[in-house]
Amino acid sequence: MDNFANAMTHCDNLIKVHKAAGDGGRGRRTTETSVNRGTIVLAVAAWQAFVQDAAMALRDEALVELRATSPNSRLLHAAMRQWEIDFNAVLEKFSTPGPDQTVSLLKRVGFNPMPSWTWSQRGGRGRQDVLVEPKHVAEVIKQWLRVRHDVAHGHSTIHSLPILGAVRDPSSSAAAKAAPTLRLDDAEDCVKFFRSVVRLTAEAGAGHLGAPAPTWEKTPTLALGLHISNLAP
Repeated sequence: MDNFANAMTHCDNLIKVHKAAGDGGRGRRTTETSVNRGTIVLAVAAWQAFVQDAAMALRDEALVELRATSPNSRLLHAAMRQWEIDFNAVLEKFSTPGPDQTVSLLKRVGFNPMPSWTWSQRGGRGRQDVLVEPKHVAEVIKQWLRVRHDVAHGHSTIHSLPILGAVRDPSSSAAAKAAPTLRLDDAEDCVKFFRSVVRLTAEAGAGHLGAPAPTWEKTPTLALGLHISNLAP
């Protein structure tokens, strides 16, 4: 948790830099757009590092429990040594923290975080509250990874995805919707979203181990970043 919190501080600082440079309103701001891109890349990287840290913590706990409960089982210990080698090899190759890859990695240490990815949030603009389900969270993770990929590979345009404000904005032109730029709101939504998923995953992981829930300096508000109706069914 500390590593994730520290990493996300840099995202917060980049958002402050953007706000100091402009008001985040409409208009072409090349420099601020670059800051938004960097913020999103850092947020996804922090999420990836958190998943890896969680996997290592669960691995270590499994090994401690084995040694405590079966100290004299030569065959079991040999099997677990090979399991550890295999697990570490998979962990080292973990570079795409999508929902499927994340669940697959953590299931290797007996933990499935996905059922915890659910909450109720306001529908907005007079709408009723909505239930955010794991499938919605998984889809948003995939979309932010798609944005991260576009940015990291230096693409001049970003895929048109519902998570982006320009795509959902009814006042956006067809051209802006087809090739959206990254707004300040997008960077903030990305940061809030990954803080939400990490909060729920960490709490569920602690419960899985029978440990106290982690504490935050400021507990993140759970936020998907868009209404679930904007996501494909």
